Amino acid sequence: MMKKIVFLLIFPVFLQAQKKYPALLDQYMQAAVNVNQFSGSVLIAKHGNIIYRRTFGTIDYANAKPLDSNSMFEVGNITEEFTAAAILLLKNEGKLRLADPITKYLPELPYSNVTIINLLTHTAGLPDYYDEVMKDKWGAGKLATNNDVVKSLADAKVPLAWPPGTKIDDYHYYTDYPLLASIIERISGLSYSDFMQQNIFTPLHLDHTKVFAELQVNKKLHPNHTESVYFDEERQEFFPVDSMRQMPPEYHYAVEGVVGNEGVSSTAYDLFLWDKALQNNALFPQAVKNEMFMSYTLKDTVNKYYLGYGIIKGKNELGNYVQQRGDGNIILGYVTILMKYLKEDMTIIVLANKAKSSSGIAGPLAYILFDKEVVPPYTHKEVAIDSSLLDKYTGEYALPTLVNIYKKDGTLWTTIPGEPDLQLIPESNIKFFSANKNYDWQMEFKTSPGDKIVKAYVIINGLKKEVKKF
Repeated sequence: MMKKIVFLLIFPVFLQAQKKYPALLDQYMQAAVNVNQFSGSVLIAKHGNIIYRRTFGTIDYANAKPLDSNSMFEVGNITEEFTAAAILLLKNEGKLRLADPITKYLPELPYSNVTIINLLTHTAGLPDYYDEVMKDKWGAGKLATNNDVVKSLADAKVPLAWPPGTKIDDYHYYTDYPLLASIIERISGLSYSDFMQQNIFTPLHLDHTKVFAELQVNKKLHPNHTESVYFDEERQEFFPVDSMRQMPPEYHYAVEGVVGNEGVSSTAYDLFLWDKALQNNALFPQAVKNEMFMSYTLKDTVNKYYLGYGIIKGKNELGNYVQQRGDGNIILGYVTILMKYLKEDMTIIVLANKAKSSSGIAGPLAYILFDKEVVPPYTHKEVAIDSSLLDKYTGEYALPTLVNIYKKDGTLWTTIPGEPDLQLIPESNIKFFSANKNYDWQMEFKTSPGDKIVKAYVIINGLKKEVKKF
């Protein structure tokens, strides 16, 4: 009886804690909209239930049409997860083996020692199909398809960069998933788009998910598709993506009709349904799903994350996570994040068509859900302070990499590993912000009555972390 009474006493507190998250999440997002002009969709779920879902901003650069829940975004390299799932569907049906050489299905290629699993894990060593094969040869008269990529690779016969399976394709990986898409087409007799529609999108009721191979060339394919808007950090202005392209026209005709690594467009809700379908084994059995989400190759030795089939697995200060490969393309003006924290069964989805600070949104949203301190975006204002106050802040700090904060010409500066030193501008006697326009870097100090530093914090894109001074 006593246990029941205790449970009833704490249950309202538990409900209150659960209810506060939507308000805190919305408070942060409203600041992101007001300060950083965030435009996009956000969806957060716990234990398979949506706890926050909102859309902000407009479809187009002209701000003429508001986004809605059915507005479609390019999902970038999240496409790889769909491609990997399609390959596993064919495997489950006995139509291929992952150990098969790719030349079994693409016999014209000169890479008989490369297997399907090499493509899935980005360990093939294949040449980049544009930079090493098609550049200065394709022209701007025709949009290249996956068949054109295969033919170009077959004709060029560029050797592998390394033996398959011995190294991760940090740069050459652009070729791997387009070849997987070509294998899907050869085996099924369907286009990549039709195969995905018939075998994944329609069965899973992903009603607003489609393959738009030529989207960047022909933007009128779907009336409710977002237009990406580029933000120039130095000029602090938004521009249409087309006006900011720095690659030659040939590049766009050679790569933007190629699918497998990119090409899928979707909504936040459809990605939620997709993630849920994978978790519930709605697409294939548990054993196949386990194979897809295994840790195969170590991608980053510092941050300790691994590649699965179309996904990244890792661990950060919040716990073990799975992230669908890639987080968009800032240059093309969009951000795509689909991240899942495993123990908490928490899914965070962010789709943005304006990229100003959008790539830093998933972290603060996760911090809120883990009850960690977050500083919402706000407009910094410089104040004048006595420069003698700066002396106590100088020294070495672990962020976790070691940085040095020093005084120069009456102002505070910090070293940034691999980047130019950064000036820290005072907005109070204990709070400083960076002069860098590319990211929001802040330092905050707590001092004792004796004016000694008690604690120091670094705040990067809203994430507040205590740092140690040596």
